[in-house]
Amino acid sequence: MAKDKRYNAIKELIERGGITDFNKIFDIMPPSTMARHLGINYNNFTKRQADCSRFTVKEIMKMAELIGVEDTLIASLLIKATKAQYNKKARSIKG
Repeated sequence: MAKDKRYNAIKELIERGGITDFNKIFDIMPPSTMARHLGINYNNFTKRQADCSRFTVKEIMKMAELIGVEDTLIASLLIKATKAQYNKKARSIKG
């Protein structure tokens, strides 16, 4: 399978600081395409997007490989997204 050129755009944006939010990746790459490349069912992928703590280390490593960046960069984006999701839930509970 030839590498999708959109991964190069994502890589450049991550490295330049243009993507600091995990879900901004999907402004460039449709979730369905990334799910297929990761070998994850689309519905399961969207559940992981909604709760980023559900991504496995193996999936993080594969995502980083597809994009061409260090896995720690993807992990960092996912940790940041998980914290934001957790804070959003906490605020809505305190509401």
